[in-house]
Amino acid sequence: MALATAGFSLGIRPVSSLRPHENTIPRRVKELVQEMTRDGVQKDPIIIDRESATVLDGMHRLAAFHELKIENAVCCAVDYSSRAITLGRWARVYTPRQTDSLHDVLRALPSARRTTLAEAFSALERRETALAVLTSDAAYLVGSPSMEEVREVVASFDRIAEQFGWERRFVPEDDIDIELQERRKFVLLPRKLMKDDVVAAARSGKLFPCKTSMHAIDPRPVSVRFPIGELGDADSDTLRLRLKGRRTRLSPPGSAYEGRRYKERLLFLDQG
Repeated sequence: MALATAGFSLGIRPVSSLRPHENTIPRRVKELVQEMTRDGVQKDPIIIDRESATVLDGMHRLAAFHELKIENAVCCAVDYSSRAITLGRWARVYTPRQTDSLHDVLRALPSARRTTLAEAFSALERRETALAVLTSDAAYLVGSPSMEEVREVVASFDRIAEQFGWERRFVPEDDIDIELQERRKFVLLPRKLMKDDVVAAARSGKLFPCKTSMHAIDPRPVSVRFPIGELGDADSDTLRLRLKGRRTRLSPPGSAYEGRRYKERLLFLDQG
């Protein structure tokens, strides 16, 4: 499958022109800096909206480029309005210590309102609340539906989790039911996101909390494996030719790559 057939274009972009839409996890950025320094390659392209330069996938890669002071990056530009790109959410799963109570946390949030799980999911889909706190037997709606409120409440929960040493994990929204089978856990899920929310965050600089949005891109471009030592000169003829000459390989849904199994097809770009 050619890139053009998928509606993608592969190229070199100045790192300064790319717009992240959510914050990063410092530990993950540090890992990528170490990995890129060791391997000397940009493993995967940064996926961006061709119209706004919003980064859809690769926030941590972009942050690593800034840390390494690399001026350019290999990017795959896509049409964000395409139905082939869908937008979902990550859920935060917290596991408190035996001595900690979720109810103590909720008492510090005056706007928290108890409801049923079904009503909570409905309110999130209708964008009537900032987020919901879900447990195995109840749910709590918190905040107004503004993205500003989403940012503030998620940041509050993350600070509390760090303060008390709670375990925090991220799971796709489709896997929430599995997590809620354990009574001690609780799940934080933001309201339904729209693509306009993502672009607005990138343009304004008011970023989502880390691991909020989850983009499915079919096919998902991966494995460009471009030498970072050649990214200093975006006008290099060699650089342009190496990208232009790429062949692609398509793998089916369910393929594994870098320790993760993907529901989308994967479009490998490392066939030089």
